[in-house]
Amino acid sequence: MKRASVTWNGQGAGKSGAEVPNVEVLAVQIGKLLRHPAYRRETVVSPLLRRHLPFDAGYAWNGEARLRTQLAAAGLDAASLEHLIRNVQAEVLRLRRPADT
Repeated sequence: MKRASVTWNGQGAGKSGAEVPNVEVLAVQIGKLLRHPAYRRETVVSPLLRRHLPFDAGYAWNGEARLRTQLAAAGLDAASLEHLIRNVQAEVLRLRRPADT
């Protein structure tokens, strides 16, 4: 019986190596965060995430296109993009939890 060899290039299944899809995911996640009623920019934990968040927010926020161009122009590497995506998701989950009283 032959053994199949598997190579790992550091990319997960379905990832193309281009950073544009990650920028797209990050922009969508940030949009979700900005539209959350309990969102307050000053309560965001990650300084890197806070650096890339726009100052305007709320349901009327429509700056996804501008945010995408700013994130693409920032020249973030794949690790930074993954870090930002995880932090945005953590912030959204934090906002969903009941407030500590």
